[in-house]
Order: sequence, then C-alpha cells, then structure tokens
Amino acid sequence: MEAYNALHALMKGPLPSLYFCIGDPVVGNPTEAMVEQAFRSLDFPGRYLTCRVTKEELAPALWGLRALGFAGGNVTAPHKQTVLQYLDDLSETALLCKAVNCITRKGDGTYYGDNTDGKGFLQSLTERNLQVKNKKVVILGAGGAASAIATSLVLAKAGEVVLVNRTEERSRTLAKRLSGISPTVLSVDRWVGTYAIPSDAEVVVQATSVGLFSPSACVDVSFPKRNNALIACDVVFNPVQTLFLLRAQESGCTTVDGLGMLVNQGRLAIEMWTGKNPEKEGMKGVLEEAFSL
Repeated sequence: MEAYNALHALMKGPLPSLYFCIGDPVVGNPTEAMVEQAFRSLDFPGRYLTCRVTKEELAPALWGLRALGFAGGNVTAPHKQTVLQYLDDLSETALLCKAVNCITRKGDGTYYGDNTDGKGFLQSLTERNLQVKNKKVVILGAGGAASAIATSLVLAKAGEVVLVNRTEERSRTLAKRLSGISPTVLSVDRWVGTYAIPSDAEVVVQATSVGLFSPSACVDVSFPKRNNALIACDVVFNPVQTLFLLRAQESGCTTVDGLGMLVNQGRLAIEMWTGKNPEKEGMKGVLEEAFSL
C-alpha cells in the first residue's frame, strides 16, 4: 500500500510543459542550462530538451514535436530559415527577416514562429547605453542571425545598414526585402578577400558562425585606422571573447560580446512561453559557469 501511495503521488498531474532546441550541430549549445535555470527561478513546471535534427529530418521532427505536445522551443542553425514552411503563423519580425528562432504553441495547437535574435541584440546594446538610431552599421553575413539583426536595426531606424556577404545575391535579396520599411538606407558591399571595415562605419556586427567553439577562427576582415569610434559586436557566444573581438579591441574599438544577446533573446522567448519575466543575472551566471568548465 505504501508503494502504491508513493507512485500515485509521483504521477499526479499536471505534466510539465516540454520545450525543445533543434539544430545541427547542437553539442555544446548552452541554452538548455540557461532555460532550465530560468524555469526553476520562476517556479515554472517546464523541461527543455536539446535535440540534434539534420536538414533531412526537419519536417518529421516538427510533426513529432507537435504530436508529443511540446509547448514550444528554439531553432538554431541550420534551420532558422527553412523552418518557416512548417509553421502555422509568423510574427511581423519573422516575416520580414525570413528567419525563426523561437516557436510557441498556441491554445489551438498551432505553432507560431517569432525571432528574438535581433531584439536581444538591440537590448544588449541598450544595456550599455549604446544606440543605433541614425548610425551606420555594417553586418558581416547574411544568414538567420544577420537577417534578424538587420530587421531590428531597420525598425530601430539606423541611419544605414550595409550588408556584407561573399554570396552577394543573398545580401541583395535581404536589402530589397527590408527597403522602405523605415528611413534606414540599405546597401550591399562586396566581400572579396580581406574585407576592410569602412572608415565611416560606427557599428560592425560579426553575424556569422565563424569562431563558434573555435577560439582560433576569425572572419577575414581588417580594421583600418579611423577618426571616429567603432563599436564591434559578435553574435558568437562561446568563446565569449572571440578572436574577432580581440582584434577589434587591439584596433581601439568598443566591443560587445554575444553573451548578452544570447541571454536577452532567451529571456524574450521565456516571457512568450510562460508570461513571466525571468531574472537575467541568474541566466547569465549559469552560462558563465558553463563556459568556464
């Protein structure tokens, strides 16, 4: 009888809400530790699972997550753009940037896609009293993170956004999609050989995955001497101090690492999932501990 009572107490509902992170590769992705710490701090009955999903498995994986009743989750490379076709509804930001990193299951069972990358990036600047309005911003890359950041910069009315990518057509497609939304000027620059950051740029964003888990890797750019200050940002979060940021510091730039963006985009996602605002320092502390191991 005691064994039955213990089992009955253990199995009483409700079941915890399940959330996912899908991508390939996902080994070393620290989001699970950050999100579960936030759930604990909010006393929210949620669990977060990290799942490797290849490009070929994306469609069946999404249907499987629906069938299992997952309440939402995160999408990382290489699925941020291809996942759109499997969702039922998209936010304005996701529609503009054509990339999703956050999915929420609505009450009717539909999956709603949003993108918190760009919003998290802007928050990481605002927290340091750095503004983008009317400034010239150079973005290196044209993938999911670059698209989200460019969209948020346009909505924030940056003066000019210069898209730099070795595949120039991808940059032109993104520039065309975002043109006319605000007074922001969209332009495209060719990336052939070593790219020299323009002397009149005020912010440069390294928005590729180069350097992720690879401390010795760096995009092929140079920081020519300049008269005005330059803010150099990297979306890569591990290592926190990337080679790109170290070279920027040596050139006299103010630097912003990818850790703040990672925490802020995570907080925004958790707010959508739970309706509660998690405490940032606890989430950041878990990441810093994980990266120090």
